[in-house]
Amino acid sequence: MNDIRIKTVDLSKWYGKIIGLNAFKLEISSGITGLVGPNGSGKSTFFKLAIGCLKPKTGKILILGKNPWMNQKLMSDIGFCPDYDNLSDETTGREFLELVGGLHGLKKISLRNRINEVSEIVGMKKELYRKIGGYSKGMRQRIKIAGSIIHNPKLLLLDEPLSGADPNVRKSLINLIKYLNEDLGHDIVVSSHVLYEIERMTSKIALIYKGRAIASGEISDIRNLIDEHPHNIIIVGSKIEELAKKLLEKKYTISVGFIDDRKKIKVQVSKPDEFFDNIAELIKELNCKIEQMYSLDDNLEAVFNYLVER
Repeated sequence: MNDIRIKTVDLSKWYGKIIGLNAFKLEISSGITGLVGPNGSGKSTFFKLAIGCLKPKTGKILILGKNPWMNQKLMSDIGFCPDYDNLSDETTGREFLELVGGLHGLKKISLRNRINEVSEIVGMKKELYRKIGGYSKGMRQRIKIAGSIIHNPKLLLLDEPLSGADPNVRKSLINLIKYLNEDLGHDIVVSSHVLYEIERMTSKIALIYKGRAIASGEISDIRNLIDEHPHNIIIVGSKIEELAKKLLEKKYTISVGFIDDRKKIKVQVSKPDEFFDNIAELIKELNCKIEQMYSLDDNLEAVFNYLVER
């Protein structure tokens, strides 16, 4: 039991007639655990319950063995990076970290030293005095993560930290998340609707679908189910014709189609792990200008339906 960081028992939360979580049962141990599910599956509701922002309707949730509801002392052991952007464009990175650190009770020299530490950890030390409005998507995510670790929490909760980022930024953020666990010792729960991103961080996974935890354990246990389904990826950017041509040469590519006046391509692949392993290097080689890359939920949802119905 000492290894259990989060435990839920028949946890339910609903908003009027809308169910957020339904009889949710899950145990999360130390290390990095990926929480994977389609958009709207209940991931954000789970995090809000975990940090004490919501009170369960029924059942219970224990964080580090304690009830998070109205438990301010427990919050010193939890760091949270939300899926939404709560940053002020007119605030500098340092001012944001001063605000967050102050809310956690850090003062003067301790706060200044800690800001220097966390900005170095997330690779934002040179950008601290810039206004956040001038930050890129990746920089905004990094400064948010810096805010979530400024009080050096035991448990770090990251809600869709890779959402909307381009492939190179996603790769660097994945490396950062692994560093936070492996080198700095933070236990981490990170959510995504893209299984293959989670696989690059950890082998431990929990699948959530329509408010229920339908499976948990090692990713290898469900990989074969995922790979049975062709996987669709959208890539948005300019000058991506060469990328489309190169992808068609790959054995794992089933088809490539242009969308929206050739500014977007839809790639269908038979081996998504090979695609995600190679795409960043391929983009760098061709010097493509990629604005966004994301997986469609269709195939993942098909796997979830299979797990629910079997």
